Amino acid sequence: MRILFMNHISNGPVFNSAIAALSAFLKKNIPSIKTFMLNVRAEDIEDVILGDAKNDNTVNNISQKIENILSEIIKISPDIIAFSIHTPHWEGISSIISAIKKPGRTMNAMIVCGGYHPTLCPEEVIKHNGVDIICIGEGERPFLDLVQRLENRKNYTDIDGLWVKKRSLFGTKIIKNNLPEPENLDELPYWDREIFAESGISSEQFSLTHIGGFPMASGRGCPYNCNFCNNSSILKMYSANGHKGKHYVRKRSVENVIAECQFLVEKYNAQSFEFWDEMFATDSEWVKTFCEIYTEKINKPFICAIRVERADKITLHHLRDAGCKCLFMGVEVGNESYRKKYLNRNMSNEVIAKAFEEAKAVGLERFAWVMIGLPDETPQLIEETISFLFEIKPDIIGWSLFHPLPGTYLYNYCIEKGYLQIEKDKLHSSLEENFVFPYQNAPTYKVPLLKQPSISKEEVITFCDRFRELEQNGFRVNR
Repeated sequence: MRILFMNHISNGPVFNSAIAALSAFLKKNIPSIKTFMLNVRAEDIEDVILGDAKNDNTVNNISQKIENILSEIIKISPDIIAFSIHTPHWEGISSIISAIKKPGRTMNAMIVCGGYHPTLCPEEVIKHNGVDIICIGEGERPFLDLVQRLENRKNYTDIDGLWVKKRSLFGTKIIKNNLPEPENLDELPYWDREIFAESGISSEQFSLTHIGGFPMASGRGCPYNCNFCNNSSILKMYSANGHKGKHYVRKRSVENVIAECQFLVEKYNAQSFEFWDEMFATDSEWVKTFCEIYTEKINKPFICAIRVERADKITLHHLRDAGCKCLFMGVEVGNESYRKKYLNRNMSNEVIAKAFEEAKAVGLERFAWVMIGLPDETPQLIEETISFLFEIKPDIIGWSLFHPLPGTYLYNYCIEKGYLQIEKDKLHSSLEENFVFPYQNAPTYKVPLLKQPSISKEEVITFCDRFRELEQNGFRVNR
């Protein structure tokens, strides 16, 4: 069996943890499996022209770049082509799938889609004519079961975690199975980094941050319920389907995480680590134990994320002493009332300021996440965010334009208020004239702009420039 993972690279990292996890799990359980990865950059598909923007059957004009991608797929000759999809990437990936499945082409590979977008918008993804199966929730076990049953020519329509499109002379039926049980993280193999090297991506390109390092995760899920975040939506989904939320939000054992760090040092000469957990420091006792053992056995720089409420002096000292160099903390907005009412983040400005102050005092760099263009946000509120950043003085500012994600509270709020102009049968995108391209370092990455009375498109674009200009005030800022 030959499995091809398509690695869509946009404004994020070139390392894809979902691909790394799935490939590793397959290789552990099926030693004879052949896994491949093809890297597809956003700019490679930006000029795909669909004959009918609402009809996935027709691709009138395939660019040379897309033809090159298709040629590479043909060379690999996969049995399954797998996509891990975030909402902002679905439009481009759906175009690739349309090109693969264009009538007259001879590629018979099964198309399987998983990730956040198929999990939260399953109806939209499964109805694409080129998609055969989608995976809901965690994918290791369902994907393995699918591959094994295909190899053994057994029925695969009843696998938990999969929605399967069953075609016949009488029409198409979608078989919708239950969510899979969350995996025991200590029983999973380490992420497969070799598949990236084989595709031409070196370990030096793995890093998402200025510090550099090998991506890792010490757990899955986030216990918080921020109104803008799809992690909150997935937590609610698992709870609604009979899975206790506490079983979905889980950590690996300290010993298991340390063992992977040792493995990466020995095999790849890793000199630093990036923990990509949604929230690293959720358990103070776990953090304390981790830091003690990490200091003794690893003693290399790392970065991680923490909620400001958990950034107490003791925890900060443990992290600093273990080698932590930078903490990522969500500020989001400067107005405390807005943060609580709209974002469901109940920390006060005083608590945020104290966390940034104490992190600085122990010698940690502070990275502040903020957003603009939120629902009902005004220019005055964004000015408050800028003023608050000057007050807490982070070393690095990571700003982003709010992107409403399907399944979240704020997405539904924007729909109800009429702020998000939705094309027929498409949950994730607004009409073309309401898109903006806010990031200079990712010029093809477009974001649906809310059409709301509180702030104009021109004002939002001006504030994007304002945040970039904060470099002139000594901050490091994303472009």
